Amino acid sequence: MTSSPRIRVLDPQVAERIAAGEVIERPASVVKELIENALDAGAKAISVEVRHGGLDLIRVSDDGSGIPREDVPLAFQRFATSKIASAEDLSSIRTLGFRGEALAAIAAVSRVEMRTRAQGELEGTQAIIKNGQVHVEPAASPVGCSVTVSHLFYNAPARRRFLKSPLREAELCRNTVVRYALAFPHVAFRLLIDNREVLTAPAGTLQERVAICLGRDVAEEVLPLQWEAADLKVQGVVSRPTIGRSRRQAQFFFINGRPIRAGLLAVALERPYEGRLPPGRHPIAVIHIETDPAYVDVNVHPQKAEVRFMHERSIYRAVSQAVEEALRPFPQEGTSIVMQWPFAEYTAEAPCRPLREAGPGYHAASSLRAVGQLHNSYILAQSPDGLVVIDPHAAHEAVLFEQLLRGEPKQEISPPLRLPLTAQEANILSEHLDVLAELGIDIEPFGRDALVIRALPVSLSQAPLAELLSAIIEELQSPRERDPDALREVLAARLACAAAIKAGDILSFDQM
Repeated sequence: MTSSPRIRVLDPQVAERIAAGEVIERPASVVKELIENALDAGAKAISVEVRHGGLDLIRVSDDGSGIPREDVPLAFQRFATSKIASAEDLSSIRTLGFRGEALAAIAAVSRVEMRTRAQGELEGTQAIIKNGQVHVEPAASPVGCSVTVSHLFYNAPARRRFLKSPLREAELCRNTVVRYALAFPHVAFRLLIDNREVLTAPAGTLQERVAICLGRDVAEEVLPLQWEAADLKVQGVVSRPTIGRSRRQAQFFFINGRPIRAGLLAVALERPYEGRLPPGRHPIAVIHIETDPAYVDVNVHPQKAEVRFMHERSIYRAVSQAVEEALRPFPQEGTSIVMQWPFAEYTAEAPCRPLREAGPGYHAASSLRAVGQLHNSYILAQSPDGLVVIDPHAAHEAVLFEQLLRGEPKQEISPPLRLPLTAQEANILSEHLDVLAELGIDIEPFGRDALVIRALPVSLSQAPLAELLSAIIEELQSPRERDPDALREVLAARLACAAAIKAGDILSFDQM
């Protein structure tokens, strides 16, 4: 019979790696922590560089206050921080970081080099961390701080195996930079991925930052948000009900400048859109909430991504009322008599759904005779067995889907159509030009933040190009990884959905 293992105190380096695993999950975690340090240091300009998905190198440089030389060794010790001094400070946190964990956690799983100079110092300081030891020496440096992280997870091979592809990890790093760029529009941000500039955002207004990060087409379709009470302020922008997304990826919430995940806020945002936005579509939003830090507990999640509100109901009402006021010019749709019919339940545009083969109730098109259109939506057709109700959007979508996958003649666009994009959108498209070409879409990059469409499949030639492009980009930004064939099918389905007849389109008998 074997004896029970004895309890022992872990080696400090093992303990540090375990603790680092809670804070540093992937390259984007490093980017997040270093950006927060820069913002807490009062930076007005932040530059981020990522190579090979962040596994080879991450560098974050800022023009903040820098770190005095005598404090540099302390910066890499766990629970050493300049942001709080006592337990009481935890109830009124005004900085993004406060635990003193970030640099220690990063140094536990990577090679780290820092160059910094504090205001008033004549020369800078270089710190190199090797095997848990901090080596400090004088070095040239502007005022501010630059941290270079290389060989991430070199000593944690299991963690590296669970990461996504370098392309996907780079995209997650980009998403992190975008979140903070939207949180702090008065701070300039620059992002380079594999030596390619994918984001340049000068300091400016929130509207200008939305145009850079989410696209000019989105910025032109947003409404200002402004609501204020005694100790609570809600401001930002929300999209008009004329545009939406199939996912909530374009919803950003910030509490006192901190990006957060909060299902409660998403519900509060979307409630006023009921009756204004088709089911299955989600609004775009950048919402900043300012309140007394004492009312928010930010110390409930290792990455500080989730918070707990003391007055949850008040926050919900404030966001919902602010959005409702912004949407007031767009009345909610009433319920018509037709909407009470069981088959009319889905007259609003529905999200794209998986296309299926026709079942036993399928009627050959040649046996049907169109007799009219109901509520500018459903087609009523006569068959040998009686009246058939057809969803024209679903039927047209299925036809387009098959045509796109089968391949069909292309129609040249003359002159080629130039569409402006954000730098990151252009980057995403340029990485998938081959699969788009297989679908008959010929796209060429045109400068850093634009592209040229030279040809489209004949079946898409009359579709709204902006909507097609939006569908492509939204799908390519999906967090799911797919092989080329699966991606081709998914893109074909999204394009078919975007180009198909919509509810409300009046059809001629020939079209029916």
